[in-house]
Amino acid sequence: LGNVPNDLKQVWTYDAGDSIESSAAIVGSTVFVGSQKGELTALNLDNGAVYWKYKIDSPIGESSPAYSNGVVYIGDLGGWLHAVNATDGKKIWAFKAGNEIKSSPVVVGDRVLIGSYDQHLYCVSTRNGAELWKAKTRGPVHATPSVSAGVAYIAGCDEFFRAIRIADGRELFSVSSDAYTGASPALRGSSVYYGTFDNEVLMV
Repeated sequence: LGNVPNDLKQVWTYDAGDSIESSAAIVGSTVFVGSQKGELTALNLDNGAVYWKYKIDSPIGESSPAYSNGVVYIGDLGGWLHAVNATDGKKIWAFKAGNEIKSSPVVVGDRVLIGSYDQHLYCVSTRNGAELWKAKTRGPVHATPSVSAGVAYIAGCDEFFRAIRIADGRELFSVSSDAYTGASPALRGSSVYYGTFDNEVLMV
């Protein structure tokens, strides 16, 4: 991290035309950001100039863009996961889940993980968007999965924390949280931490 100056000055602004509910992704000198207007936009980090806009039919909610190997991935509230060329904003492929996507995509090698409100965690091929597997839960998968050593961890709206093997989608274990959970788990070493709607922070 660089030194933060005492006097902060606004360098530029960009009007997305509607609310921005997710985090931006910054890769080199490019900012990727999604909006409720139904646009994934690539901006110049230095001056806010628009490189391109990828327009979709549904709003982008809390799903933040993920970048890997020249491709940007993002989910929308219509249930689509989009793979977009980071250079020119052209569609590469799109995958349809059964309900809205507020989870953020996580890329692991040649696979991308995404949660949906249809109660599944999906694993999709980065190459062509083909579904490799889906893991069923008992509630919306709002959380963004955390990944370590070939295992995806999700804290679920069904009140369970689950460990799912990325290779085949097999659930390795689950732990009751005893409360509704929308938070994404944070990993440190062999422990994971997440908050619940019961005003608790849990460590598994």
